[in-house]
Amino acid sequence: MRTLPLLSLTLLASLALAGCSSTSSEPAKPPAARVALGLFKNADASTVKNNLMSVCSKSRLNIQTDKNEVICTSTEIDSQRETLITAMINNEYALQYKDVVSFILTAQGPDVRVTANSYLNFIMPKGIMSDVPTKSTRNLLDDASFINAQKLLKAAGASE
Repeated sequence: MRTLPLLSLTLLASLALAGCSSTSSEPAKPPAARVALGLFKNADASTVKNNLMSVCSKSRLNIQTDKNEVICTSTEIDSQRETLITAMINNEYALQYKDVVSFILTAQGPDVRVTANSYLNFIMPKGIMSDVPTKSTRNLLDDASFINAQKLLKAAGASE
């Protein structure tokens, strides 16, 4: 008589533990992004990279480079845009906004195709008692960010 409740309790506990370790067969959905495309005809990657860095420098943006990537960062965000960003990320406690435009260069024969993505880096506190905040990234899908990325590409000499 005692073995039935004990057996059912053991069965429920094993089912609960087995259910916790299940994995999804579907891959994770990539975050939405609104990218601007530019084509530099008859140009090599180093020339395009230098042009992009020059445009970012003229726009008073901080520049980081990698082999096939140029990252332009702005920490100066006006109050109207900051209000929009706060509403977009839905967290009024986020700190240290950095408006980032990432240019990825891809050689296509004699041409270079550049993909520009605008996103936002910021720090969010984990909680009231947490000492270590988390860094987070959110793609910007608004028109102002997209137009800014297009303007930078055009100023660097992109034909599209």
